[in-house]
Parts: sequence; structure tokens; C-alpha cells
Amino acid sequence: MRERHSIRLIFFGGGMMALAWQVLWAHRLSLALGVSAQGVALTVATTMAGMTLGAWWMGARVQSRAPRHPLRLYAAIELIIAITARLPEWLGGRIADWDATLYQRLGDGSPVFLLATLALTIGPAAWAMGASFPLMGLAARSARLPISALYGWNTAGAAMGIVIVSFWILPHAGLLGGSLLLTAGHLLVATACLLTRTAAPDLPLSDSPVAPGDRPGWRPLALAFVTGLVTFQLEVAWFRLLRSAWFSTADAFAVMLFCFLIALAAGAAIAPRVARWGLPVGAGLGLAAAAVALATPIIGWFDRWTVFHTWSEWRPLWRLLAGLLVMGPPVMAIGILFPALLDRLGKARDWSLLYGVNTAGAVIGSNLAAWVLLPAGGAVMTAWVGAILLAIASLAALRTWRSRGEMAIALAVAGVVAVAMHWGDRDRVLGVERIARGEHQVIAREWGPDADVAVIGFSGGKALMIDGFLTTAQLDNGLANYMDRMGRLPMLLHPAPRSALVICFGTGQTANAVREENPDAIDLVDLSPAVFRMGAHFEANRGVLDDPRANRIVMDGRSWLRRTDHRYDVITLEPMPPYFAGSNSLYSVEFYREAAARLQPGGLIAQWFPLHLLTPEHGRSIAAAFCSVFPDAILWLDPDSGPPGGLPDQAMLIGRLPAEGDRPDDRIFWLKWPGFDRPPGPSPRRLDPMTAARQVWLTPSQLTAYADHAISVTDENLLLEYSERPTSSQEGRKGSAVWVREIHQQFDAARN
Repeated sequence: MRERHSIRLIFFGGGMMALAWQVLWAHRLSLALGVSAQGVALTVATTMAGMTLGAWWMGARVQSRAPRHPLRLYAAIELIIAITARLPEWLGGRIADWDATLYQRLGDGSPVFLLATLALTIGPAAWAMGASFPLMGLAARSARLPISALYGWNTAGAAMGIVIVSFWILPHAGLLGGSLLLTAGHLLVATACLLTRTAAPDLPLSDSPVAPGDRPGWRPLALAFVTGLVTFQLEVAWFRLLRSAWFSTADAFAVMLFCFLIALAAGAAIAPRVARWGLPVGAGLGLAAAAVALATPIIGWFDRWTVFHTWSEWRPLWRLLAGLLVMGPPVMAIGILFPALLDRLGKARDWSLLYGVNTAGAVIGSNLAAWVLLPAGGAVMTAWVGAILLAIASLAALRTWRSRGEMAIALAVAGVVAVAMHWGDRDRVLGVERIARGEHQVIAREWGPDADVAVIGFSGGKALMIDGFLTTAQLDNGLANYMDRMGRLPMLLHPAPRSALVICFGTGQTANAVREENPDAIDLVDLSPAVFRMGAHFEANRGVLDDPRANRIVMDGRSWLRRTDHRYDVITLEPMPPYFAGSNSLYSVEFYREAAARLQPGGLIAQWFPLHLLTPEHGRSIAAAFCSVFPDAILWLDPDSGPPGGLPDQAMLIGRLPAEGDRPDDRIFWLKWPGFDRPPGPSPRRLDPMTAARQVWLTPSQLTAYADHAISVTDENLLLEYSERPTSSQEGRKGSAVWVREIHQQFDAARN
């Protein structure tokens, strides 16, 4: 009995480390290769392919000669993972250099390099993770357990891994500390394997409903393929809905993945009992199809409940409970089938075959959802296609026409109810009520593999929404004037700006301001091609995309800085909010170094500094990172921003790269404003020189004092993405208005 408990804990720990590594890989590879929908799809495909090949290879080896002590071989596999899983960390810098060199030579023609890089970095560890699967089956037989039991414990460990890495390891230890902790975890699991006694693996599997020698026919293989396909299809579709409802935060992704994994683990746990009860496979799949159809519109309502997106210490718990209640039942119903099919087999080769078919379905399902179904009809339709596939599999698996007819009627009723639940929201943009409580109009909308993008018109302006968040707007009340100044002010501070780079196009108002200061060329970079297409709906950009000097580039801004060999006089950027998943890399020390490398001597960079979206400590950390690369920097405060009667809440950091032969008076660039001596552009400037100079709120020495002793944002510590948030009591008592007030108090202290 003690050995059984040890084996359960061993595979629980193995699953926990496996998924934690995948979170770390995602961060490492996005820094080295850039953020793109293509990259995410290829990463998933490479991981799954590696696991499949590993399972097939090990299954064939142990089939011909089963090890007497499978846990000893599993210990060796754990050591291999501990070493190879750190390849993305060790090779990240070189991969980034290779990527930049190849891009300059081939342009967009480097998907082969991307795939080869993924195979080199995550392929070996993924192979080893897959190779552990047949050993799991042998360990189950040696302990007289059904393989579904250990599969469930392994999946539950993966669920715990995503929680630990997202809410403890990364916030407190960062990427490097996380790698070291996971390596230690593998050593601990390997030691436990060597200390655990196991019997010979050829003992019969007592809970197996059929003889161990049975081979899987086409029907179980088809069912394994369909369940893998639909599971990952739902993961993509539902995460898109949750990202729009809960914002694109790291904890939203962690909660969603935890709910999926814990539901799959629960399905594996009850699979042997379901088999003993004699529940037909077709009936189980039918229940899963109905549950998927009904759960999807409910997930689409999550954006209306403020408890899910208001900062509080309890927010992850509310999200977790809601996710388990809504997503848990359908995923658990799907998750019963694959472990139940495993329990029907008794050979390592057959387990590996079934596992590989299920994994192949997962790869196809995720890519089908991202590249075909989401762009065609959005997340709800994508999820419902999964429900339809389950319904077809259910009807095919049932044995009699009567049972098929009864199931068809039940599924039709569930479908009608689901459509009725969604009918009133069929044209609604998730999150729109957060910005437009009155009359509003959906002017344009586009679903894509990377994001859902929409333009919303309302009284007082228009807004660009990306995945349910108001990213930027064109407003009649002047509160969006800071976007014009994000482009105009750095151009006015430069004596002769000839080339400029705008990272994050948005509504195009910043790009237009740069264009109106008459550079020779402007590069406009945005991750989503849909954002450029939406630019035609915002009159405030004055058709900047039609200007022959404007060059649009679909890429994340950091990748462009690394890949291009061009150097700019001005770089300006207004990324997504600092706390959004992935935004940390556009506020870090490493990013500012890459930006400095792309500036001409004497060039300037302007970084958006949104006071209302920053905690006081995060504001100082961003400033510390900025000043560490650009010591000759100022903080400029927009006088027109902020609520009526409140403090200004929009600012920008402007830094200057020293030029060779600088004179002492060049160090006080913020007093000169040479651009005001140039002929004005086609639209009147909103600020006079005196106002522009007066709003320099912190000079270089004052900005240094403001950031003194703060922890700089880095790629390693992921300070903005994973750090703790204000507590619920703080949220109720303060809110962002008090954050702004505290930051202004810090400004005043630095000024004095």
C-alpha cells in the first residue's frame, strides 16, 4: 500500500514539473523568437510531436523487453528532462541572434528556422516527457493499479504545477529561480523513484475490464483522436472568451488551464467506476456535447460580473470557482473516455499508439481552432463546432437506432437552449459594457488567430477594443490628446528627426503626430494586422497609413528592434497595460537596451507611463529600468489628462541617447525644444513651447531620485506580469484614483 502511494506521488510530481516547464518555455521563446500566433501554434505542435515520438519510441522498446523496475528507468527520464528542459534558457541569446541574422537575409521566410529552433530547444525535453508515458503504464501494472489512476494523478499534478508556477514561483523567484526550483524537483522525483520498491511489471492489471492483450481497433483510436481534438479546440475557444471577459492577464490563463487540467484529472479518476457501471461511451460523449453547448454562452457572460475583473486578493478564487462550475463538467465528461480506453489495453506499444493518436488530435484541434474556426466565426462558433463533433461521435458510438434517436432529440434540445441563451449576445463585443454603458454601435469587427479586434462608436468618440479591453480611443473631450503628444513631443525635442518608429499603432493618432513633424520615413509596428485595417475608421489619424512615408510592419515591437538594422532618430511606444500578459517585455531593462541599440546618436525614445494603471511601486520600477539605460531622461505630464477635478494620470518617459561630442548644454535637451523653430505641420499644435516646457515634471536628477532604490523591471523577474496586486481592502478604499494621488506625492517628493 505504501508503494502505491509513493507511485501516485511520483507521477503527480512529474506532471507538475512538466507543465511548469511549458510556462517557462513560453516566456523564454517569446523573448528569443518574438510573439506571434504562428509561433504559439508551432510551439504547441512541437511539444505534442515530441511527446508523441517519445511515447512511441519508449513503447516499442519496453514492449520487446519490459524493465523489471520501471521506476528506475523513469528516474533516468526525469534526469534527462531536468537537463534538456533548460535548453531554451541556455540557448535563448544565441537563438535571438540567429533569428535576427536570418530575418535580415530572408525576411518573412523563416518558419523553417522557427520550427527547427523549437525542435532543438524544447524537442528533447518534450520527447523525454512523452517517453515517460509507457513507463507510467508499467508502473501501474506493477502496483496493481489501472493506468487511468496514474494518468489522473499525473494530470492533477499538471494542474497544481500551473498554479504553483503562476502564483508562487514566477512572482517570487522569476524565470531563473523557477528553472532552478524545477530542476531540484526533478532530482527529488528521481530520488523517490530509486527509493520506491516495485514488483515485476508483468502482473495482471486487476481493474482492467478486458484482457491485457487486446489491441486497439479503429473505433477506440477514432474516439481518442476526437476527444484530443475537441479538448484543445475548446481550450483555444474558451480561453479567447475568458481573455476578453477577464482581461489578458497571467492569472486568467493560469485559472483557465487549471480548470481544464483538474477536470481532466477528475475524469480520469472516475473512469474505472464509469466502466464498471457500464455507461455506454456514446451516452458519455452525448452528455459532454450538451454540456459544451450550454457552457459556452455562460462563459460569454463572465465579462458582465465585475467581481471577475476588479483587482482583489479574492479575484483568482472567484475566477477559479466559476471556471470549475462552468467548464469543469463538460471537460470532465470528455476526460473520462481516453483513460477508460487506456484501461482496456495491456501493452506499452498500444498505450503509446493510443496516446499518440490522442495527441495528434490535440495538435490538429488547436491549429484548426486558431487558424480556421476563430477567424471564420469567433470563439462561440469554434466551441460549438467542438460540441457538434462530440455529438457526431456520440451518435456513431451508440449501438442501436433507438438510442441514437433518443440522443439526437436530447442533443437538439440542448442545442436550441444554447442558441437561445446566446441569441441576444450574438452581435455583442465582450467587455463593451465596461466602456459604453449607453447607446453604442459596433462599427467594425474582426476575429483573428491572435486577437478579437473591434471598433466601437459611442457618444463622445470611438474606441479600439482588443480582446474585450479598450486599448485606445478617439475622444471628443480631449482626454486622448496624450496620444498625439506621444508622437509630437519627442519629435519636437529632436533638432532634425528624419526617421521614426511607432510601436503599437492603435488608432494611429500618435503615428499621425509623428508624420506631421515631417520625417523622411515612419515605421509603424503592430502585432495584429487587424489593427492596421481598423485604422481607416479613426478620422483623427488623418489617413496616416496612406502616406507613402509610412511603412506598416506586422510584428511585435521588440522583435522588430532585434531584427532590423535600421537606426531611428525617434522611437515612441504605447503598449498594452503593464499588467497584461506579455507586456512586461516592453517595459524591461533588456527592452530599453534593444531600443537604445536602434537609436541614432542623440536619438530619443518616448515610453507611455499610465499612472492610473500602475501601482506606486510599479511606477518606480518602470522608471528605474528606463533610467538604467537612458540616464538623460525626463518625465512629462500631460495637462489635459485625468478625470474632471482630478490629477493628471497620463505621462511619458522621454530619454535621450548621448551623442559623441556632446556639449554640456546638450544634456539639458528638455529646455531647448528645437522643433518649435521648424515650420508647423498641416494641423495646429495643441501646446505652445512654454506649456510643453512647464509640463516637464521630473528632470533627470529628479527622475533618478523618484526611482531610487526601486527594483527595475527585467525579463527575468517578470515584475509587472506576475507580482502581487493591491488587496481587496485597498481596492475598496482606494482604487486607481488613490494610486494616482500616491504617485503624484512621490513626484512631489522627488521634485523637492
